[in-house]
Amino acid sequence: MMYLKYDSHIHSEFSTDSAAPMEVMARAAVGRGLLGITFTDHYHPDYPDFLHRTGQPTSAYHSAIERTARQFSGRLEVLRGLEMGVLTGPTLPACEAAAAYPYDFLLAAFHSTRSETFDGLGRAKTMPPEQLCLHYYSHVLTCIRAFQNYDSLAHLNLVDRYAKTPAGGGAAREVLDEIYRTVIAQGKGLEVNTSSHRYGMGTRTTPTLEMLRRYRELGGEIVTVGSDAHAPEWVGSHLDEAGALLRAAGFKHYAVFRKRSAEFFPL
Repeated sequence: MMYLKYDSHIHSEFSTDSAAPMEVMARAAVGRGLLGITFTDHYHPDYPDFLHRTGQPTSAYHSAIERTARQFSGRLEVLRGLEMGVLTGPTLPACEAAAAYPYDFLLAAFHSTRSETFDGLGRAKTMPPEQLCLHYYSHVLTCIRAFQNYDSLAHLNLVDRYAKTPAGGGAAREVLDEIYRTVIAQGKGLEVNTSSHRYGMGTRTTPTLEMLRRYRELGGEIVTVGSDAHAPEWVGSHLDEAGALLRAAGFKHYAVFRKRSAEFFPL
């Protein structure tokens, strides 16, 4: 069965780390033969780095998605999403952002705590890799126990970019298992994020084959796929590799969210 190419993680100029207009990203998707994309620009109002702090999604963002969807109608399905930076503590702002617009898809992302970024912790090297991984996964687990208005966990092992030495064993493995059980019990999913290929992480994909197999072993069924593209040359990148990774982990379908509901496509 042919792997149907939907890219469910796309950024645009509405993210602080992208300068690409939505039209340019959509045109790149058409050129690569994709069937659909989901714009998932950043929402992270409490990000510790003020340069990348983003508040409530604006009407301009919503209007741009709708305009792009009309422009490419019949050539490309354009879906409405958000990558939400989830933190511990009060969840009302995130809940209000999620409810402010009829999104198709909400990714939960964990780039930082309220006081520090995991990127910064990795660069500072103040924690051994094993401790950084445990700190990160414990943060993820605490967040998803409190905030459940999401559809899929974005780049779950993001910390591998910063820990440098893969460290997912021991106590971190136990926390990961609890993350999988929580996601499954909530009816949510995991994202396969192909940016690991751009970051040169080799077999340490996002998530890894081992992680996907364990998620499936515990009963996980929902997996989404996204390139995390911030520029047109990245749109749809390595989606075939993502399909091969999922098949190797035992999955037969991947999910695309429309109106916050998973629809499954064969791999």
